[in-house]
Amino acid sequence: MSEKEVPSSVAQRIIIKFLSREGIKPAEILRRLTAQFGDETLSRPRVFAWHKEFGFTTLEEEAKVNEAHNRRPRTSITEDNIRAIRQLVEGDRRLTVAEISSVVGISYGSAQAIITDQLGFRKVCARWVPRLLTAEQKLTRLQI
Repeated sequence: MSEKEVPSSVAQRIIIKFLSREGIKPAEILRRLTAQFGDETLSRPRVFAWHKEFGFTTLEEEAKVNEAHNRRPRTSITEDNIRAIRQLVEGDRRLTVAEISSVVGISYGSAQAIITDQLGFRKVCARWVPRLLTAEQKLTRLQI
């Protein structure tokens, strides 16, 4: 791939990642980018944000961030609650998140997270429908 094919912003992100891994401070990275790219340089906040994103100087630091945390475990998003919400939604697809959360006894946010993230439903015309329909479901909808 030639240098012409890579957009300036992508090239700058690559440079920011490389220099961040070498432990260079974001102000110095911005100075170097300005010297090379001139008016096409990413904005200062963007450079600092990318530096923060790529800011691990060693693989050990990156591993520490990805380690299991010792925070309080989730108590609302359990298999029992997921199963109960699935039964409610399949029984009556017109239920609201507030109604579901009160029936199951969990918070609104947890109920919404289960419905959208765990079960993969979204609201269409006041009904909960699967986000990805199977071929059979698509044919059924066309026949209606």
